[in-house]
Amino acid sequence: MQDIFSTLHLDDPVILRGILSGVTLALTLVCFIVIRKIFSRFDLANERVNLTRRLVKSFIIFIASVLMLRIWAWSYLYSHFNQDFMNKLLTSLLGFVLFALFIYFSRLLIKAQRLASQKEQQYIRWATWGILGLFILILLRVWAFTDRFEILRDPMMKKLYASLFILAIIYVILFFVRRIINAMHISLELRHEYRKRTTYAGGVIYILLLIPIWAVSGSQWTTIISVMGAGVALALHEVLLNLAGWMYILVRRPYKTGDRIELGNVRGDVIDIRLFQTSLLEIGNWVDGDQSTGRLVHMPHGQIFRNPLFNYTKGFEYIWHEISILVTYESNWEAAEKILLECGETQSKAIQDQVKKKIAHMAREYLIYYRTFTPYVYIKTEESGVQLTLRYLTEAKKRRSGQDIISREIVKRISAAKDVDFAYPTVRIYKAGEGK
Repeated sequence: MQDIFSTLHLDDPVILRGILSGVTLALTLVCFIVIRKIFSRFDLANERVNLTRRLVKSFIIFIASVLMLRIWAWSYLYSHFNQDFMNKLLTSLLGFVLFALFIYFSRLLIKAQRLASQKEQQYIRWATWGILGLFILILLRVWAFTDRFEILRDPMMKKLYASLFILAIIYVILFFVRRIINAMHISLELRHEYRKRTTYAGGVIYILLLIPIWAVSGSQWTTIISVMGAGVALALHEVLLNLAGWMYILVRRPYKTGDRIELGNVRGDVIDIRLFQTSLLEIGNWVDGDQSTGRLVHMPHGQIFRNPLFNYTKGFEYIWHEISILVTYESNWEAAEKILLECGETQSKAIQDQVKKKIAHMAREYLIYYRTFTPYVYIKTEESGVQLTLRYLTEAKKRRSGQDIISREIVKRISAAKDVDFAYPTVRIYKAGEGK
């Protein structure tokens, strides 16, 4: 047997490596074919199948390259480099493989969310760059104890590593928590509120975790806080005022997302409340009837301490509205009054019971009460005729639509009435001597 091995020169290291290389290539080829067969049995789209095949092919080529490197170059590297260097090199290669898998599975997970194309690509980029950044940090940590990276052994750099690592972990957790919230069968307002609370909670947890990493002695903290507090109070008083306004909004709840408010000269529906500002979908301005202009207004929270705040919908989402008409002096103004009352009653009758309940509920907290909930008509004489003003309750966000319905009915019924005519400014011209 020894003669056979001697004849085949199997004791030669080069021939042994060649045989091992051939076996390795054959095994990798078999693995590639088997994996292709397995994926071909799945009911996947052609694009996903092609993508998976390319990834599998790249992964197997990489593994084969690493094995070939181990067969042909490892002994040479061991003879020229110490064992510590080789261990770090092997750790780096394995880490590269693992993080490549992380990137692949994160892409699959994001695609499974069925998001919009633009948002999906954005999340994929964020996940890719985040994982690559984490991999680079780990590589720096692995190689930090060599002379070339002596600066990375500094305690400050270690604290920075820990801070960035915790930030990455919290971001990933928040990412999945937000996806879970979006999948919940609850209203859009609640989903938005839960997402904001989750983000704030993540920020607070991150700050609390940073304290033991960067904490110094108590006396140093006192000095640092005193100096920073004086500088911040002078330079960032507007920012602090906005932050105080945000805390006031969270505690006192003068408005919430979905409310219609007026603050200063700005009116709109609250669509977002952030740390320093509230975003409104503007109403009014050049558009009549409290309807949307389509513009977004970002209002700093500090304005809440400087201007009166009007909330159209908190607790009591109904407002009094008025419609005025002018009829001639010759018209039967009592008939016109009856028409206005009937039109107003038709529009507001459905909400009167709800209004009474809301008023009773608000009376527990505020000194507020109404005795009359039904429409009422006020009479006033003008130069051109008798003015009748209908006063009625309507929903704050439906003021214009309700006014449109009532106005159409008023015009239709007064036009059909024989003894009621609309008045308008008129001018009468007399010749000299007439009217005597």
